[in-house]
Amino acid sequence: MAFENNKPTLRNYGVDGMREISQRRAATIANMIDSAKQHGIDDSFAREGIAKYGRDNAEAMRKEMKNPDDFKEFADSFGTDHNRDIYEMEVVEKTDSRLAIHFHYCPYVEEWKKQGRSEEEISKLCEITMAGDHEFAKAFPCLDFKLDGTIADGKNVCRLLFTKKGV
Repeated sequence: MAFENNKPTLRNYGVDGMREISQRRAATIANMIDSAKQHGIDDSFAREGIAKYGRDNAEAMRKEMKNPDDFKEFADSFGTDHNRDIYEMEVVEKTDSRLAIHFHYCPYVEEWKKQGRSEEEISKLCEITMAGDHEFAKAFPCLDFKLDGTIADGKNVCRLLFTKKGV
């Protein structure tokens, strides 16, 4: 797996700049984990910090919503910000009970490739980084979240699935 499908198609000054910031964040995460390992520290600190970042983002989104416990409003709001362009997000299904989104590009994977990381390292770094997404979703009790494959694991896209709880 060489991540050959992780190629951006949307290019402009603003999006490229936001992707560069994301890539710097990816480099920082990986470098911090490497440094911690050299000091005998496992990666749990990174998972915890990234999970808090996810909770903070969810709290901010919840404050912007009229009814943060409404699945439809969540589905109408999620992925409508700048992240849509950074990750080249595509809504592949949107119903009253399901929201499926594909991410066609990952700047994190791109950066980790540039750093010379192995496929196994990239997969693990993605798993650690996705702690934020999992915690983000937990802040919305109206839904269940499933990550159904990632670019870091060799898939063509990252597949995120949100389903209305109880359906």
